[in-house]
Formats: sequence, structure tokens, C-alpha cells
Amino acid sequence: MKKPLGRQIRLWGAIALVLLSLAGCGGTKPEPTVGGDAQSHLTQGRDYVQQGKLSEAVAEFQAVIRIDPRSVEGYFRLGNAYFELGQLEDAAREFQKTLELDPNSVDASSNLGAVYYQQGVFDRAETQFLQALRLRPNDADIHYNLGATYVQQSKLDAGIAEFMEALRLDPNLARAHFGLGNAYKLQGKQAEAIAALEQFLTMNDDEQLRQVTESLLTELKAQ
Repeated sequence: MKKPLGRQIRLWGAIALVLLSLAGCGGTKPEPTVGGDAQSHLTQGRDYVQQGKLSEAVAEFQAVIRIDPRSVEGYFRLGNAYFELGQLEDAAREFQKTLELDPNSVDASSNLGAVYYQQGVFDRAETQFLQALRLRPNDADIHYNLGATYVQQSKLDAGIAEFMEALRLDPNLARAHFGLGNAYKLQGKQAEAIAALEQFLTMNDDEQLRQVTESLLTELKAQ
């Protein structure tokens, strides 16, 4: 089995809470580490990502693909760094290049779907998530992302089915309960929405999301 390239982008798509973008590139463009081969630049780039130094990581991953224009991992990690910086068009370009080199890259398909989602191009996001699931059908995160995409297109039954499948595959996937709660709320199913959101609260430790969820529950219970 092919080893995944790296982190998949996870969406909070049932409402407007999505991955927060880190500060964009500004000031002088960082120069990559002098010398070294592609692997050394990859290693340095990964280290910069871990440190939150995304502009520096971009410079390193760009150096990788200058040295090795067919580096699948170089393009993929560059796409991830651009996504975190909020540079969505750049991220899409790098994920597309990854897929040109490796059409069966599940992570690149999924992350390209996340870019399209953030851009509001939900039909393209759906296509990418479906492609990723054809290659990796038991990935709970991708089922969740597809469910969020369906909800954004008002395909609520389909979205609920994807959230349920995500939970079947990973019962600890808290945000799938959050997605269910929002989808049920949009369907006017008050009891189901309350149950899903209350279940989410028992599993979530993010204070911001707790406040949002408690506000939704207050609204639902007042109806």
C-alpha cells in the first residue's frame, strides 16, 4: 500500500468555521537553505512547518522542486504550506501538479477538494472528494469533508449519510456529530439536531467551538 504523502486538510464545513489561515507572506521573501539536495530541503521545510514558519517552508519546498521537478512530495507539501497561508490559487496549482505526477494521490485529491471548498466551488470539491474515496473508501476524514460539501450544496440527506459513514469508520470523530447537528438543524429536525450537538459537546475540547455549539443549542431549545 502506498504511504500517504502527509497531512490531509480537515474542514469545519457545516457552518462558516473552517481552518484558520495563518499570517500570509509579507516582507522580504525568505531564501532557502543554501546548498543541499532535494531531501535536505524537504527535511528543512517540514521542520519549518512544525515551527509555524510557513514562509520559510515555502522557500524550502520551492527549492525542492527546482532541484527535482518531479518531486511529488515537494509539490504536495508546497500546496499544504500555501493553503495554510491562505494562498488558495497557489495551493490549487501545486496540488494539481502533484496529481499530474501521481494521479492516484489520495491526499492531493482530498486537499485539492479542500481548496475548492474554501473557494466556494463546491461541485469541484465534491468531484475531488469522490475521487479520493474511490481510492481510499474507508477514510473517515474524507467522508466528513464530502458531507460538509454536500451540506453547502443543500444536499442534506447526502451530507447526513456521509457524516454517519464517517462515524461508522471513526466513532471518535467529534466534528461529524457537529456536522450532523447542523444538517439536522437545516432540515428542521430539532430533536435530532439537539442530540447530535450535545454528543459533540461531550467529545470536543475546543472552547471556541463549545461556545458556538452552546449558542446553537440555546437557539434550538428555544424553538
